[in-house]
Amino acid sequence: FLMIRRPPRSTQGVSSAASDVYKRQDFIQRMDFMGKWLNDGPQKMYWVPAFFFPQGFMTAAKQMYSRKNNIEIDTLIFKTTIYSFNKDNVSIVPEDGVNIHGLYLQGATLDKDQMLVESIPKQLFTEVPVIWLEPKIMTHQFGEKEYMCPLYKTSSRAGELSTTGHSTNFVLFFNLPSNEYPDHWIKRGTALLCLLDEQYS
Repeated sequence: FLMIRRPPRSTQGVSSAASDVYKRQDFIQRMDFMGKWLNDGPQKMYWVPAFFFPQGFMTAAKQMYSRKNNIEIDTLIFKTTIYSFNKDNVSIVPEDGVNIHGLYLQGATLDKDQMLVESIPKQLFTEVPVIWLEPKIMTHQFGEKEYMCPLYKTSSRAGELSTTGHSTNFVLFFNLPSNEYPDHWIKRGTALLCLLDEQYS
């Protein structure tokens, strides 16, 4: 890397289909986010699409809770709470866990109570408000109608099969509240995304 003065192919976080303009804009936005975090310290919320490897950020959030409470990190999962406010109006900073933003929902949308409902006609994606990732012990019981929604890095959802059995494009599951059973959303391919195809055009 130091000799060729460019990151190796495996660390380039934006799809090769992305336009040069978007690549520059994306790079500047990522640098702005990282610079603010570096200079100002812990943030009220974190822009997940800024990370080339968001799984590492999720693990770090669990690790902070693990060390604070002397709990083994392998026993932790995240409980997700979708707030009603967006990134410009963050009013709650959790004592445990982190606030995140920048995700999109495909195959469903959210109602005023932040519950999954059917997509609005001709609207493929919904921008999701701020989400609180709260560490919980694995024994935490989720509701039978909560949908374990997968988060992917890109809307193609394509990737190589990793040793965990998941695609390398897969990040983790978020529990999202719903009045329907999970099968309803599985049939619709409902998922959370970090990046959209339109951002590559």
